Amino acid sequence: MNEGFRSKRGIVLSITLLIALIASGCTQNKTVKVGIEENFRPYTYTEGSEKKGFEVDLWQALAKKSKLTYELVPMEMGELNKGLKSGAIDLAIAGKTITDARSNDLEYSDPYFQTNLVILTASENSTIKGKDDLVQKAIATENGSPGFYYASEIQGAKIHGFSKISDAYEELKSHKADAVIVEERNAQDYIKNTAQGSVKIAGEPFQKESLAILAKKKNKYIGKINEALQSVSKDGTYEDLYTKWFTGKPKMMPNKIKKEVEHDLQHEA
Repeated sequence: MNEGFRSKRGIVLSITLLIALIASGCTQNKTVKVGIEENFRPYTYTEGSEKKGFEVDLWQALAKKSKLTYELVPMEMGELNKGLKSGAIDLAIAGKTITDARSNDLEYSDPYFQTNLVILTASENSTIKGKDDLVQKAIATENGSPGFYYASEIQGAKIHGFSKISDAYEELKSHKADAVIVEERNAQDYIKNTAQGSVKIAGEPFQKESLAILAKKKNKYIGKINEALQSVSKDGTYEDLYTKWFTGKPKMMPNKIKKEVEHDLQHEA
């Protein structure tokens, strides 16, 4: 092999290696766009120009562990899956469930929270005592939420879907809807801070849901996020954040929620 050929080959290999290194550096320094819900207390909300909530704080802790540079992108719940599929956002941490991820062919992280749905009615309502009383009722809920999908399965229900949960609450307060189906902690926050005694929770919580961070299939983030979630669970960060936003220690840590989800999926299959 002549020296000229070897020299040219060496230059080509050097250029290829340089391009690979540059590409790798660009990937590491990329700003990850993370979709959050616009106003869903106590998970995510904006106060002034500051984004707050349990999911915001948890994401910041996970991003720090994963060494990810990010931008939080507030969106309506119904637009998050579209944003993931179109590439407008890379990840979503916004009360999104594993059930939602599976039905929309999205990848999901290990679960970070377990919750339930509840029914809100007007305080004076005595006819709706639980989910079995919702047949042929007018139900307000948030588009794209677990509550929306649950309501869609109720026989004869008249669904009033809204882009914001606050609008669903207003529909109930103005007696244009018989009930709201919504996530339990958000309902509790609304009753405590906004409703002024006008609504109540009817019956017991139902429809267990496990929340996870969602992404497109074949992404490069979920593995790092799962490692970070394990880390913040072990070092006390998760428990501190839970206590800050929900008062009291968590009944289930993420690793236990994960085992329960795996058990449920195995029995489902």
